[in-house]
Amino acid sequence: MKISLKTQTIVVKSTFFFLILSFSIYASNLVNKSIVCSTSKFKIKGGFIFKSDRTIERHNILYDENTAKRYIKSTSHCYMLINDEYAIYEKDIDQGCGLPNSYIDSKTLEYTMPLENHLLSASCSIYNGDLIKKINDNLNN
Repeated sequence: MKISLKTQTIVVKSTFFFLILSFSIYASNLVNKSIVCSTSKFKIKGGFIFKSDRTIERHNILYDENTAKRYIKSTSHCYMLINDEYAIYEKDIDQGCGLPNSYIDSKTLEYTMPLENHLLSASCSIYNGDLIKKINDNLNN
């Protein structure tokens, strides 16, 4: 049985559209949601807000040795779902994204950032409240 070129084109376009639609639905299941993260040393270490299907905000509690105070560093990044992991890129969309430098497992929400000599990690969970307020409330704990 010979299939016409027009029929083949329709099948290919339909398949491609379905794959893109499926990816978008799967990739965007955290859009407008937040996750809060903790480590063995810190009950709240920071968190992420999934702003769109490509942009994520990272909010991290850091320590300034000069002032001996903790503060929140907030940055915007590109992200993409790749093989059950959200790859978080170095930069935001306006800066061209850069390369992925940390990851969130889409099933366990375990956050990892590989460094040269060790691996930073945090356990994260969905947070339905105001993430920034939650982090601020825990800033000096």
